[in-house]
Amino acid sequence: MENLAGWMARHNRIGLAGIDTRALTRRIRAAGAPNGVIAHSASGEFDIAALLEKARAWPGLEGMDLAKDVSTELHYGWGETREGGLWRLGFGYAGAEGEDRPHVVAIDYGSKHNIFRNLVEAGAKVSVVPATASYEDVMALNPDGIFLSNGPGDPAATGEYAVPVIRQLLDTGKPLFGICLGHQLLGLAVGAKTTKMHQGHRGANHPVKRLSDGLVEITSMNHGFAVERETLPANARETHVSLFDGSNAGLELTDRPAFSVQYHPEASPGPQDSFYLFERFVGSLRK
Repeated sequence: MENLAGWMARHNRIGLAGIDTRALTRRIRAAGAPNGVIAHSASGEFDIAALLEKARAWPGLEGMDLAKDVSTELHYGWGETREGGLWRLGFGYAGAEGEDRPHVVAIDYGSKHNIFRNLVEAGAKVSVVPATASYEDVMALNPDGIFLSNGPGDPAATGEYAVPVIRQLLDTGKPLFGICLGHQLLGLAVGAKTTKMHQGHRGANHPVKRLSDGLVEITSMNHGFAVERETLPANARETHVSLFDGSNAGLELTDRPAFSVQYHPEASPGPQDSFYLFERFVGSLRK
């Protein structure tokens, strides 16, 4: 029987032990997320002063475009080279069946694969393109709808090349759906601003209120930036808010078929309260 430490070492994974996690949580809650360094020394001796200097010198995520680092490099059809829909015990991954499925082109800014599985589950055919794909690259695939994925980094930095493309895509009138970073990029594309949060949202138990009917969804979140609701233009309506801190968690446009959420409706891991968003998006492509 292999212990946890052995398993993590074999898979080259980092772990922390012997710290007061409650004290760390209280510090982050009061002072915001601090910079930190994870260091290893076979001898157990460390130059603490040098490590502190390294931590303090890190500039943070603001201004960092990390989407390019984790995006796919090539266009591919999801389900052609990978599994299609959701995985179920005893059945495995569902296939992408049917020839008349609406075609979604997903721009991959660092997407979780379960997003593509959920799009297939909702009835779509999915093609995936890199974060740096041009408007012409996307439209050459003849999409019925466009999806903007999640991803890491500062949305304003990624937006330098992504926002002009998204604006052109919005002008086509084709339905558009964004998640997490995709939500922030949609906000930037319509003229809103994003901001670095004092404390990011990390976890699979975040309550979000749907403003249309007051329904509360338990969601999975993992983001350190947020759309500033005060900067939303007249044609953008807030649709969801976080019940932890009241920050924006969703928006939709009133003059074009586009909407987005800050949280992760695809779960993996996390609650499955929000699959209806995939059904709403793919359903709009059939009209």
